[in-house]
Amino acid sequence: MLLLCALAGCKRQASDAGGPAHAGTSAQAAMAQAEAAAAEGRARRARAIADGTLAAQGLTDMRGMKPKDDLAPGTLGTLDDDGYSELDWTRMMPKEDYVQLQHAPPVLHIGNQRGKQFGSLHTIAALEGRKVRLAGYVVPLAADDRNRMTEFFFVPFYGACIHVPPPPPNMLVHVVLAEGIDTPSLWDPYWLRGVLHIETTSNSMAASAYAMQKAALLPYDQDHAQERRRAFE
Repeated sequence: MLLLCALAGCKRQASDAGGPAHAGTSAQAAMAQAEAAAAEGRARRARAIADGTLAAQGLTDMRGMKPKDDLAPGTLGTLDDDGYSELDWTRMMPKEDYVQLQHAPPVLHIGNQRGKQFGSLHTIAALEGRKVRLAGYVVPLAADDRNRMTEFFFVPFYGACIHVPPPPPNMLVHVVLAEGIDTPSLWDPYWLRGVLHIETTSNSMAASAYAMQKAALLPYDQDHAQERRRAFE
């Protein structure tokens, strides 16, 4: 009898050592390993998503674009080689302002009296910080001690602010150059290229709703210069 009890005890000990309890411990360990592997997989995916997001943001910044926003489709033209998009002057104002512009008096290039400015300071918020290029004309405002132009208004039609009414403030860009340049002809069109900002400027000549700093003036295609002059007449 004692021998049988002893044998039974041995069997129980053996069962405790390598039986169901041991199997349960192994299953728990396997589950813990699986959970750790899954957590590491999720962490790798999160890092990959974060790296992809940063790369996409860097690409859009380099190209002068922004991620999805409220900029209306077609506002900006295609990018040039330097990441600047062509911007039409009429896209710089809200739709209701554009409707009013269509009923504005015609621009008359006669006389010496400058007409009163019309329009508003309403802007397109999504244009803030955009790398753009505009075709238009220069109205000098300030020069350095060498008589080189350092500040000007950029306008959509020639003669604006001089002997014809200034364009609406939201179709006028105030530009401050990093360095002075020779004053260009007031009658020749140019490309203005730079980062556009929403910023109000007002002086005795006119008010503007947009601004650029460290902008560049580039030659305009002379084959279309005359066509450009007639665009707002």
